[in-house]
Amino acid sequence: MAISADPELVSVNPATLELVGAVRRTDPGDVPGIVAAGRAAQVQWRAAGPGARARVLAEAGRVVRARADEIADSIVTETAKPRTEAIANELYTAVDHAAWLAKNAARVLRDERVSFPQLHLKTKKAWLVHEPFGVVVSITPWNIPFGIPFTQVATAIAAGNAVVLKPSELTPLTGEWVGRVFAEAGVPPGLVQVVHGEAALGEALVDDAGISKVFFTGSVAVGRRVAAAAGARGRPVVLELGGKDPMVVFADADLERAVEGALFASFINAGQACVSAERIYVEEPLYEEFARRLTERAAQLELGGDVGPLISERQRDTVERLSGARRVDRDGWFVEPTVIRGALSDDEIFGPVVTVEPFTGEEEAVERANDTEFGLAASVWSGDVAKAGRVARRIDAGMVWVNDFGYSFTIGQASWGGVKGSGFGRTGGKHGLLEAVWVKYVDRDRGRLRPAWWFPYDEPTERALRALLDVLYGSAGERLHAAWRHRREIMHAARRSLGR
Repeated sequence: MAISADPELVSVNPATLELVGAVRRTDPGDVPGIVAAGRAAQVQWRAAGPGARARVLAEAGRVVRARADEIADSIVTETAKPRTEAIANELYTAVDHAAWLAKNAARVLRDERVSFPQLHLKTKKAWLVHEPFGVVVSITPWNIPFGIPFTQVATAIAAGNAVVLKPSELTPLTGEWVGRVFAEAGVPPGLVQVVHGEAALGEALVDDAGISKVFFTGSVAVGRRVAAAAGARGRPVVLELGGKDPMVVFADADLERAVEGALFASFINAGQACVSAERIYVEEPLYEEFARRLTERAAQLELGGDVGPLISERQRDTVERLSGARRVDRDGWFVEPTVIRGALSDDEIFGPVVTVEPFTGEEEAVERANDTEFGLAASVWSGDVAKAGRVARRIDAGMVWVNDFGYSFTIGQASWGGVKGSGFGRTGGKHGLLEAVWVKYVDRDRGRLRPAWWFPYDEPTERALRALLDVLYGSAGERLHAAWRHRREIMHAARRSLGR
């Protein structure tokens, strides 16, 4: 992978095409030193304990609130998304996750006592201990340039890790804000480091021997390369990749709510959301009216006010090629919000384009929703919540919402992630925290009994062990019969354990 000779990485506003700022590009050769600094900081951070970590997380949430206008300015300048979206989808997400982690991380990650119902293990005590990985890498996208990296960094440090964050090269200024917030909140120097660059830097990070886990959010193609590179190093990854998400609308749905929900689900962030509704299936009796009203409402959306531009000329070209949607004759990478009756390819469009198709009955709805290589999110709309819940459980997706869309991204207690081609692993909630640790089994034994299965082997011990299978795990009759029939061998094994 070629490395740019330009020492600066510039950021351009996709609505005006004006230069908005630049950051220093990180040399991939500096990665070992960056990781080493993170490892040194992590030792101190781990020793600080959960109470200190909780205080820093709570302070990070306060810093986001205090700096909300400045952070929102950065998001809007680099992405040209509506300011409402920057506040609702990014700042709320950051603050809520920080608050949840501050209150719950210690509880979720506390040592878990292991019980021993097995009679032959009654002398033991054991715990499952959650250990931080050490230094982890978070590689994040441009579409949610503050909310995603902030929550991933917050989760990682809540579990006691250090983080090297590589934000998208298209939104580096907002990525810098993540590091600034945690620095102001009081993390030790080196614990949260923000680096900037393109693919070559990402490859260097994934390949570095000091990295213990990789969190990647982005395209399917790049995610698979990241997984392969990490696998070659024998290190785990969490992948949150693309989607081709379905919205299922039954005839008994509230038409107005479903149309407005579809409008939001399809065109939020100009369709540049991994969970955007790209396929809408409407039950036959409601189909024509729904499609007509959604098309009318899409035409009423204000470009630049409700719907921003695509992030780049390349992304606009991709959306045009995949969907036939029309560009807008104005500065910036704008595409008209487009409703298409009928199906498109299974490729993720990632733009303000949605298809609408009819279906008949629950079985077809589930079949159509699952007819994709992806499995990130879905929504079901119906006045019969029991039916909606039944269908939701049958859809292959990491998140399924009923009569709503996407809100769980903004709350700290909810898991986030997909299945099938949309990736694996989770961020958010307790499952996100558990992705940030590895589990160690630790036990305690006073050493007063010698296990009967230790050397030397002999025939009475072998018969005793065979009998104990039935004594310990058989039915009541089997237990009594085996204990009586092999009482001599069992006593032999007991004497061995007592050292006699």
